[in-house]
Amino acid sequence: MPPDTPDILPFEKRFARYNDTLCPGLAVMVIEDGVTKFKNGYGLRNLETKEKIDCDTNFRMASVSKQFTAMCIAILEERKDLSSDDYICHYLSDLPKYMSDIKISHLVHHLSGLPDYSNELWSSDKSKPLISNHDVYAFYKGRNALDFKAGERFEYSNGGYSLLPLLIENVTDQSFPAFIKSNIFEPANMENTAIIEYPSNIQNQAISYSEWPFFEDIDFNTGNALQGEDGVYTSLNDVEAWISAIENNTLIGPAMTKKVFSAVQDSRGRKVNYGYGWGFDEIYKHKLIVHTGGWVGFNSMVAFVPDRKIWFVAFSNTNAIDSENAALEMAKYYLKENTDKFE
Repeated sequence: MPPDTPDILPFEKRFARYNDTLCPGLAVMVIEDGVTKFKNGYGLRNLETKEKIDCDTNFRMASVSKQFTAMCIAILEERKDLSSDDYICHYLSDLPKYMSDIKISHLVHHLSGLPDYSNELWSSDKSKPLISNHDVYAFYKGRNALDFKAGERFEYSNGGYSLLPLLIENVTDQSFPAFIKSNIFEPANMENTAIIEYPSNIQNQAISYSEWPFFEDIDFNTGNALQGEDGVYTSLNDVEAWISAIENNTLIGPAMTKKVFSAVQDSRGRKVNYGYGWGFDEIYKHKLIVHTGGWVGFNSMVAFVPDRKIWFVAFSNTNAIDSENAALEMAKYYLKENTDKFE
């Protein structure tokens, strides 16, 4: 904590309440101009064992995982192992004809037109087996039409990000977890970050819980083993390393980093506020580069305000605590704003 700030920050007073009861909690961090200004955990990562949340607690990132998947594509693109303009039929076998016009860029930027698979494949019924990325691909093989022509418009697609790992595996001849470990997690010094596999391979793993006051363990869904759209477990300490790797161009060069954080256009020339696993918004009239995630009680947010060179990170393991609101409370203090909402 910097010396020019009070011993107890305004937002910290609220977060500290999660330590007062045996409840799930929150992990938060602020990095400004390369310096970590605040980093702490509150509450419990596991209600049964009473283990506390700290800066090494690994949370499921849900859709924040997409920025790591997209970084894999950026790495391969910079190495010229693929092009984002390539059609995915070059890399995925037995691709249905109706998907033949989809490019890698369409998957990355959510422009594919792929239908939603969730109602058919996701379930919280523990008697049902976990599904795989191949099951998602099989779902699409059983369809005969896109929801709209590829490239025509933005529509957020988890399915597209479940296909990307299969594509990456075919390009690299490595499993997706192995490739992402050796090309992102290890060079970025994210020592305890991993793609979850079953039985669980995650150390210091947070368990997710339902709303107050029952806090039921809801850490199951048949989609839990999906990779690419989800699957990354990481901690504040490792996200600190991830942010450093981004800012120092450790994984890709400056030109590709600029592309990762740039908006694109659809085929009609309309701006698409989504880069390589990052969305674009505004906060208190500042440009915001951000991604949120939510799954089985976990919710997360990683956000960057480029003109202030400041990052806000928040993870929670319960539906009762909103990580986005936590990040906004920190932003209100560090950006010295008096409003409680996006503008």
